[in-house]
Amino acid sequence: MTEKNIFTSLPYLIFISLIAFALWYFGSAEYVQSGTTTIQEYGLIGFSVIIFILLLSLRNTIYVIPFLLNLLFMISQTEWDLTLIPLSLYILPSSLILGIILHVILYKVKLFKGQFFVGILLLGIAIIASTIVNTETYDMISVLILLAVLLMITLYGFFANTIKGDHLLYLIRIFVVLGFLISAQVAVFYLRQDNIVEALENKTLDLGWGLSNFIATYLIIFISLTFYFVKKFKMHIIWIVLALFEIAMLLFTLSRAGIIAFFITAIFLLIFMFVKYPHKWSLLLNLILGIMIVSTVAYFAKDYFITIWERLDLYGLDDNGRIVIWEEAWATFKEHVVFGAGVFARSVNVGENELRMFHNTILHTLACFGLLGALALLVQLISVIRIFLSHLTQEKAILLIALAGANMQGMVDNIYFMPQYMIIMFIIIAFVENANTVDRLRKELRIR
Repeated sequence: MTEKNIFTSLPYLIFISLIAFALWYFGSAEYVQSGTTTIQEYGLIGFSVIIFILLLSLRNTIYVIPFLLNLLFMISQTEWDLTLIPLSLYILPSSLILGIILHVILYKVKLFKGQFFVGILLLGIAIIASTIVNTETYDMISVLILLAVLLMITLYGFFANTIKGDHLLYLIRIFVVLGFLISAQVAVFYLRQDNIVEALENKTLDLGWGLSNFIATYLIIFISLTFYFVKKFKMHIIWIVLALFEIAMLLFTLSRAGIIAFFITAIFLLIFMFVKYPHKWSLLLNLILGIMIVSTVAYFAKDYFITIWERLDLYGLDDNGRIVIWEEAWATFKEHVVFGAGVFARSVNVGENELRMFHNTILHTLACFGLLGALALLVQLISVIRIFLSHLTQEKAILLIALAGANMQGMVDNIYFMPQYMIIMFIIIAFVENANTVDRLRKELRIR
């Protein structure tokens, strides 16, 4: 298990996320207009420098993770003019890439190892092959696609081979704190609105680093892991109330796919909490009490929840054009069976230059990367199952449930190919793989 010290403790991780929250808060549009954006810029640079120093000074990279993950949710404004993009947004990826390169050299890291490596390599090959087949004139976009693929493969290989030991509880702590960070961001966003009901009716939620559907994805992951704390630690009622607060913020995202995916995930969370738990009645009573407390608070904000219910229209279940998009994806796949139609397959179809998605992980992969991409997804799925079911523990089980919940949403939203999701997925898999290595060593020692 994780070595117990201040840098793996819950208070330390909360402190880092409090800083991230403050930097996000003071980087919002109202502060941009008042000319105080340098606070967030300095914060982004500061986090980047810390990550760089840690990469150079420590062989085991687990202590980099809280800073890197908080960075993903720190940007509070994304609609800058190109000439106004802060220097920090150039320093951040540059320092990370340089730090990784120097770490690999200093500590002689072998990047091309790991049970998930074949699957991610196949996906990279599928993306490159699809780009080559569907590109007549190579330009900067083609170069950027190649660099993105190389970075994707490198990030997995790096974390899989530099995170050492069983640190799953430490990772879960990080994610639980991040869940509160994002929930607080959602709450603050609405508290800043002149009319919350109107903001809900118009679905204006934008945290800078992500819109409603993306926010829902990460809340699904992090809420699931909060229920690990409900089961494993004392003071159930506190963790239950906090988890229910996060669920309320998930409702405020107005992401139908995310909300439905979570409530399906909740079935597995309930099974997780009650199976092999000796104090089932105590846990059940705490759940009921927590629901009563949150429901009482929600009663005084009932206008908001009525608006959410009406806006979601779960009975009508309007597909928001998804079925037409899926039919388009299938038609595209049938025209480009082996290699797909390329990264910009849907953008070409709708006549736009910006990247557009097919709102379904499987269909998007088939349309863009063909059977080769689908094979990569299949290999990844098999690898994930093997990695998580090897020496299955409660920590691995809850992490698997969290990933499964996010990917359920991925059946109707853009999830799998989002950079933030991929980084989180790589980190989770890397932690689980290294925990498996520790388990195997323990087993061998017992046999001897």
